[in-house]
Amino acid sequence: MTDSRILIVDDDPDIRHLIGIHLQEESMPYTEASSGKEALQLLQRESFDLIILDLMMDDTDGWQALQHIRSSHNHTPVIVVSALSETEKKIKTLGLGADDYVTKPFIPSELVARVMANIRRSRSPLTTVTANRLQFGPIILHLDSLSMEKEGEKFQLTQTECDLLSVFMRKPGHTFTKDELYQAVWHHEQYDPNSLSVYINFLRKKIEDNPKMPAYIQTIRGIGYRFASG
Repeated sequence: MTDSRILIVDDDPDIRHLIGIHLQEESMPYTEASSGKEALQLLQRESFDLIILDLMMDDTDGWQALQHIRSSHNHTPVIVVSALSETEKKIKTLGLGADDYVTKPFIPSELVARVMANIRRSRSPLTTVTANRLQFGPIILHLDSLSMEKEGEKFQLTQTECDLLSVFMRKPGHTFTKDELYQAVWHHEQYDPNSLSVYINFLRKKIEDNPKMPAYIQTIRGIGYRFASG
């Protein structure tokens, strides 16, 4: 990935240097920013293939920067690297549009592996999208007829099942918070955990080979769900 450009945003120069060394080993050029404000200024002038973002910074923290990035329709993959390990913080961060969350202290080689995986995913969308049809591997979703196919077997879907599966298939590999899913499908601010789990189970019975060990709709404990990234 020698053509990949990474933006490292962290107020700790030692962390930036550590990440930079391991990116250089994979021949990935990078640019450093010491605050969210500096990062946003760089993003106005330059484009990057991925952003590594700290949360706790003075002069525009990571949450503010992330919110600004996504509100400006910038879809560059963002990996948050933070010492904050509380589930609530992770939920908030993923809900704002982060693609991944790594807790400090981290293993640099693992972070670089996640960088490469997120870049590959962003460059090669796994879901084929046409006007009324989504396809992910063997799963074909027909939006107009509210139906789904898998390996020759057809299933009729309710509107809610179709909407929920569509949200998943359009962003494979992305971790959705429960609030995020409920707002996207039901258009409510606060989710009903019973309704969401019921429809997740409905879909699993139709698309999973073994609903008790789901390969497609995966539970991310304490956060939400993720559709398999292949």
